[in-house]
Amino acid sequence: MSVKRFQRLLRIREVQENEAAVGLAGRLEDLVRAEEQRDQLAEYQGLYFKAILPNDARMLKQMAQMQQQLREALQQQDLRIAAAQSRVDQARSVWMERHRATLSLEKLIERRRRVESGLEGRRQQREQDMWATRKAYEKGRKEDSE
Repeated sequence: MSVKRFQRLLRIREVQENEAAVGLAGRLEDLVRAEEQRDQLAEYQGLYFKAILPNDARMLKQMAQMQQQLREALQQQDLRIAAAQSRVDQARSVWMERHRATLSLEKLIERRRRVESGLEGRRQQREQDMWATRKAYEKGRKEDSE
């Protein structure tokens, strides 16, 4: 396969790598949002725990229910964060695989260029040698005919 064909394949691989990078960035944004939501819930829970306890039993019961709901919400958010982290890890793995494929193809193209350059150099040298031989032969024939 020629270097030009490999370069076309490289462009395709680079597009795939960029798409994987965009996917990874999206998963990272999702993770950051989930972590920010958890931080907000934790802050809200902290405010509730610091609140002054009411004297009314009904209000005290409502406050306890709210604290329980906040604990459950935090647990659910922790699960969302774990799922988001898993998606980040998967997206990172895909990107790394595509990145390695791109790097491998770049190295292959470079090796092919060096090989083709060496072959071209030898071809030019052979042509120059043939030209020099032909000139020497023509010169020898001229001298013999004189």
